[in-house]
Amino acid sequence: MERVSELKSIIHSKRANLYYLEKCRVMVKDGMVVYLSEKSKQLDYWNIPIANTTVIILGTGTSIINSAGVF
Repeated sequence: MERVSELKSIIHSKRANLYYLEKCRVMVKDGMVVYLSEKSKQLDYWNIPIANTTVIILGTGTSIINSAGVF
């Protein structure tokens, strides 16, 4: 008799994205997951498309921020 696992696997496809973020802040802004980087005293927001993202790897100098502050 075969056992059926209730766990579903994540299938990585050609459309799925993997992000490596370093020296930035990850946050939710206006309902979107974005990361904020600062270059030459200018703040830039970049959107992370969560529908096609399977993995976000956080490198050194990266922090996750919620509305109450840093995790």
